[in-house]
Amino acid sequence: MHMWYWFGIDLGSFLFPGYNVTTIGGLLATCFALMAMAIFYEGMKIIQVKLRLFTMSSLPERSIGNSENSSLLSRIYPNSFQPLSAAHCTSWSKWFLEVFHWSLHTLLGYLLMLSIMTYNGYISIALALGSCFGYWIFAPSLIELNFSQFQAKSRLINCTAHCAGELIVEKRRDSIVTTVEEELATVSQENVEVDIHNEEIG
Repeated sequence: MHMWYWFGIDLGSFLFPGYNVTTIGGLLATCFALMAMAIFYEGMKIIQVKLRLFTMSSLPERSIGNSENSSLLSRIYPNSFQPLSAAHCTSWSKWFLEVFHWSLHTLLGYLLMLSIMTYNGYISIALALGSCFGYWIFAPSLIELNFSQFQAKSRLINCTAHCAGELIVEKRRDSIVTTVEEELATVSQENVEVDIHNEEIG
């Protein structure tokens, strides 16, 4: 077993007993298969987020606990979003499907990790290219889905009267600051006009 990067064709038994890679054709087929697996691994991230959104759609709304010493953000996020468990899910099938997919995704990740641990240069290049192509294809959709997931979480927040009161106070404070800034700008503009007028008279 090599413990450094090497470029060779003869991989011997690769990952599984009986799968021997000793020819150029076998190496090429293995590299293309690993590229496809790396692309599929990136695509499975999208499926995982969709399954999570599907599971979250069955969660009931939870109200936010009030604490005098906690800030507004600490009221909204840590107390309102707890890890998903079977007890929180209205359907066992949704939760089981998400866990099963996560297991397959993790297993595929370990297989790709074991492949790159052969230190073969061709295998490493194939996996790097596959990961790049997968990210290029699926990253925009993944970002969109993560944003949808954030919106779905925010819809689960049932803001209490205390929380809503703080939000109203923040909005009022912002509007007061904006009004004062506008009045100061108006006064300074009037002072400039008066100074210009006095200079013209003088």
